[in-house]
Amino acid sequence: MKILLISNMYPSAKDKTYGTFVKMFKEGIEQNTNDILFDCCFIRGRSNNFVVKLYKYIVFYFSIIYKTLFTKYDFIYNHQITHSAPVLRICRYLRNFKLVMNIHGGDIITIDKTSERLLNIAIPLLVDSNLIVVPSEYFKNVVLNKIPGIASGQLFVSASGGVDRNVFAHLDNYKDLTGTIVYVSRIDTGKGWDVLIDAVSELKLKGKIIGKRVLFVGYGTQTELLEKKIKELNLLEYCSYLGPKTHQELNELYHQADVMIFPTMLYESLGLVGLEAMACGCPVIGSNIGCLPEYVKDGITGFLFESGNSHELVDKIINFYELSTSQREKMQLEAIKMAQRYDSDKISQVLVSKLKEV
Repeated sequence: MKILLISNMYPSAKDKTYGTFVKMFKEGIEQNTNDILFDCCFIRGRSNNFVVKLYKYIVFYFSIIYKTLFTKYDFIYNHQITHSAPVLRICRYLRNFKLVMNIHGGDIITIDKTSERLLNIAIPLLVDSNLIVVPSEYFKNVVLNKIPGIASGQLFVSASGGVDRNVFAHLDNYKDLTGTIVYVSRIDTGKGWDVLIDAVSELKLKGKIIGKRVLFVGYGTQTELLEKKIKELNLLEYCSYLGPKTHQELNELYHQADVMIFPTMLYESLGLVGLEAMACGCPVIGSNIGCLPEYVKDGITGFLFESGNSHELVDKIINFYELSTSQREKMQLEAIKMAQRYDSDKISQVLVSKLKEV
């Protein structure tokens, strides 16, 4: 079976954290079957320079056109659907082919007019696709409610490559508290990094932050704002920005951390970083929004708080550190059990079986 895999996000040698979920998806399929051969159209690594970015997209689009029109595939598999939708619309008009669309949160939950226009271009492709892959049951319902014309039978839930337990794995021994709190996400609007900083400021006023450090990990357009806010609130003693980290580095970080904070204000389609933290025995305090409540079970695998409410986040952080040793150990074990449901090998095996039906 020969598949053309399309994505405008894929890691490069210099940018190893960009589009890692697509890399995990590809490698997971390849490790679980010899029956699927991928040909690929990728944009590797992010670009801040407009000219370089434009050049990459021109090459990307021409590559899609050439391969789609002049090479025979069993089907086309498209990640990050909106960015390639314009050229795929043209290609499908010129040649009929089977199409699998893998939808992620940013494809459907649009935040600006450009995203909305791209989604409108992609909708006819979605309605006529042979299969639509979504990362969670929550997001399946979002897609059905947002896009008329899609049948429930077209949708298949597969958790974005799942958790690679060869990388994210819990050590056998119970870990003591280190005072380390970690945030792992983009540093962008709606991701809640500012909510966490406000919570740290309040914890400081209450005398509850002594002996603790909060580490911010990720990239984004608001890193300067993050560092500025940390300075303005006199939190340099407690907060540090570490930049983006590789999966192996994240694994080490999760093992050092007591808890991960996932304060998003967006309706996440999955939020794989939370599950990766759990796989390392690191409970999650997350927003009660989007897909997070599917795996962050309040008081069991972590805690939930009202999205955007820094005061409630403060309460949950205090609650976590007031747990007894046995309660924390039980929460760690429950977090690990939850993450095991999203094991990448299991996810890939089920997806391979489904793809063979297309």
